Amino acid sequence: MTTATTASALDGVSDRPPLGGIKLRSVRSVRVYWPVTGETLAALGAGQTETLRDDAAFGSLLQVLRSSPCAGDFGVYSDVFEVGVGVEGFTTEQGAHPAFGSVGVSSLSPTLTVTVHIDARTPDDEVSRVLGRILDAHPWEVPVVELSAPFDLVYRA
Repeated sequence: MTTATTASALDGVSDRPPLGGIKLRSVRSVRVYWPVTGETLAALGAGQTETLRDDAAFGSLLQVLRSSPCAGDFGVYSDVFEVGVGVEGFTTEQGAHPAFGSVGVSSLSPTLTVTVHIDARTPDDEVSRVLGRILDAHPWEVPVVELSAPFDLVYRA
């Protein structure tokens, strides 16, 4: 889907009439849990958002999102994504080959939750390509990536 296609879709996405000054756009969200360094997490907590550009591991996710026109396309805005900071806890079991932590040990990993929206009308094969590229770039042995069912975002009418 091109930006031009999506931009025109933003003008009248919903089959339902506007609700009191708002329009609805049907989207799916992709939520990715992505590890970063403790330094990156601390810098983000201090409001230093530009630090994300310097984190090599996170840079690979940014590259995937920027090269996927359907991801984060809001017409006159592109590459739109949200980031939440946090920590992921896990215990690595026998047979795993962890990128972080040790087998049999409970670990805590600095992690970002990255959410990007994709128009619900984007063909499944295109969504699958984006998800595949995210999985290929992800440093974890078992990445955590969520794909939602379609839901509505609201915006000004």
